[in-house]
Amino acid sequence: MSHIPSPTQRRPVHLPTMPLEQEAAGTIPPVVMARSRLDGDELIFDDSDGFERALRQGFFLLRIPSDIELSAGDCFAQHFFEPAATGELAAYTGFKSCAVPGAYQGYFDREHDQWENFYIERGNWRLLPPDLNELGDVLAGVGIQVLRAVLQRLAIPRQLWAQLTGGLSEGGGHQLFAFNHFRSDKPTRGSKFHRDSGWVTVLRSIEPGLLAHIDGELHAVNPEPGYFIVNFGSSLEVLSEDMVQPVRANVHGVARTVRQAGQADRYSYVVFLDSDLSGDIYRWAADGMQKVQSVAEFAVQEVARTYDAHDQQL
Repeated sequence: MSHIPSPTQRRPVHLPTMPLEQEAAGTIPPVVMARSRLDGDELIFDDSDGFERALRQGFFLLRIPSDIELSAGDCFAQHFFEPAATGELAAYTGFKSCAVPGAYQGYFDREHDQWENFYIERGNWRLLPPDLNELGDVLAGVGIQVLRAVLQRLAIPRQLWAQLTGGLSEGGGHQLFAFNHFRSDKPTRGSKFHRDSGWVTVLRSIEPGLLAHIDGELHAVNPEPGYFIVNFGSSLEVLSEDMVQPVRANVHGVARTVRQAGQADRYSYVVFLDSDLSGDIYRWAADGMQKVQSVAEFAVQEVARTYDAHDQQL
């Protein structure tokens, strides 16, 4: 292990070339994800092996609670990059030039991807339309419920959750709303294969195109109506890697989107849930938690590999 430059640096994963959307639809088998729902503080899976399957695959489906209204998020993701409009879209456009206080926030044009993003941390959600600000709170709450349920099922002592998660388990930490538009007129990959760097990601997606590298093979991670896709991040993988039931932070990316004239582009949005950047990354060992790296160092390491030009190695 001495040749690995960081205590949290995973061994290289060699990946196939990212296919076109149509190629993926015809040749890549879908993964059968575990289905689940939240019931108070409990995360309940439909199948008896659902939790174990979710840990192994790194993804699962979570039923969208009936009281969550997603129209504001859908509208913003489809229009945030457009010039400021008037009328009904006024509050959802013009964010390409929006100045967001703080580091690594605002609009991003990804050089090597179809991705263009708008990232905004919880402390700045006031800059969003009120209904979108409220949705961010709700989605973050859902993700934190999932995190707490997973920590409980992994038998992590409750009194350590706040320290291990950099305050996230108690509603703090680093909470980031991210909106993605995939420009079908840009002849490059949709997004690079990568791992999410935090604890839990709650994804709203309505179209196929998300691919994951599972057990050495590509699988399609297809959305299901009425469900979020939840995936586990690298912080949870590092914490649990020596446990009897380790949690996988799956390697995933988006196929190149191709559209005919008049067809709408692909969009999605997520809430990323991470430790506070002033905290630390821990690994769980036989004698308890062990600090392995600062969150700030870990974030730089993981983000640097998410947006670079290297297609076939992570």
